[in-house]
Amino acid sequence: MVQDTAHSAPPVHAVPRRTPFADLGSWTAFAAFVIVAWEIGSRVYNQPYLLPAPSQIITALREDAPLVLYYAGITTQETVLGFVAGSALALLGAMLFVWLPRALENFLYRAVVTLNSTPFVALASLVVVWFGLGITSKVVIAGLYTFFAVLYHAHKEFISVDPMREYLMDVYNASWLQRMLLLKLPSALPIIFTSLKGGVMAAVNGAIVGELFGAFEGLGYMILDSRYVGNTVRVFLAAVFCTMIGWVLLGIVTVAERLLLPWHVSMARERP
Repeated sequence: MVQDTAHSAPPVHAVPRRTPFADLGSWTAFAAFVIVAWEIGSRVYNQPYLLPAPSQIITALREDAPLVLYYAGITTQETVLGFVAGSALALLGAMLFVWLPRALENFLYRAVVTLNSTPFVALASLVVVWFGLGITSKVVIAGLYTFFAVLYHAHKEFISVDPMREYLMDVYNASWLQRMLLLKLPSALPIIFTSLKGGVMAAVNGAIVGELFGAFEGLGYMILDSRYVGNTVRVFLAAVFCTMIGWVLLGIVTVAERLLLPWHVSMARERP
């Protein structure tokens, strides 16, 4: 007698999906913990010149709010433009590598690796010399930081698609564009978004590095100017705003990931 197992199998429950703002509460709690620990640690250390307390930084913000917000806006603009340009060029470059003949693809890939091996400090100083002290050089540097952060992962995912799916594309005589839009790009999206998260943080660093090497405005210039006059509180204030810019931009990329990839396993709650 064959046992009917249809009713004995455990019920399959729908996996609840994470909302775009699911991590907002945890990040808020983390920020509150860091601020409280920082305040206590700075008071215990009692060396405000070396480690100013968050309360001192808030006081400095009240005194210099218009200037700090203006500089933060400049740095944010440089970061966003560099991130958008760098990530777009990286994705187009990764697609181009897949389309090119293997020998030319290997040559260009080695050229990119060689360029990435050059210290970014040297590249940043050269970019400032080439493009001047204006916003253009900062956007280029932020774009370079993003470009290298995104290109490698995107290229690797484009060439790592399941061979069976590639074979099906061959059977249907799909064009390169169809193969890219219908197979490679959707398959690579989870890793691409992961690399974009790293790229947006790299773009913030690139914009600050560019401002440190030559600028008349921005948070990097504020850090450099405050360091020269020994104003440690303003250095920390600028650094805090740099972190906030990175957090906000990272949050935007994360929300876009949750909205565009609700089907991916990483978007499911691991625990109820």
